[in-house]
Amino acid sequence: MDIGRTNKRVTFCRYAEEENELKQMQQYLKPIRTVWASVEPKSGKELVEANKDHPELTYVITVRYQKDITSDMYIKYKDRLFEIKAPPRNIREANEMLEIICTEKTEERREVVEEGR
Repeated sequence: MDIGRTNKRVTFCRYAEEENELKQMQQYLKPIRTVWASVEPKSGKELVEANKDHPELTYVITVRYQKDITSDMYIKYKDRLFEIKAPPRNIREANEMLEIICTEKTEERREVVEEGR
């Protein structure tokens, strides 16, 4: 992988919970780490569910090797949010780059809340 292709800033996020002013537990996406990455579209499809179209785009996001990236995370790129669909793949088992398969559901928007809300 040409390191010059990792020219996009992405943020890895994970769901966290905190108690709101009504003493109810509320989930939010908490930023974990921001890194350089390449973001490349792979395929797109539309699912029809209950007579409603659900467009879904598949992307491959490549980042430098990080040992703590897991498939329960989300990736924020600009105002878009990607769901990690499979465990990250360590390219050539060299601990240099990770390839991450993600989907972007274009109708869903989740907000990432910075720490210190």
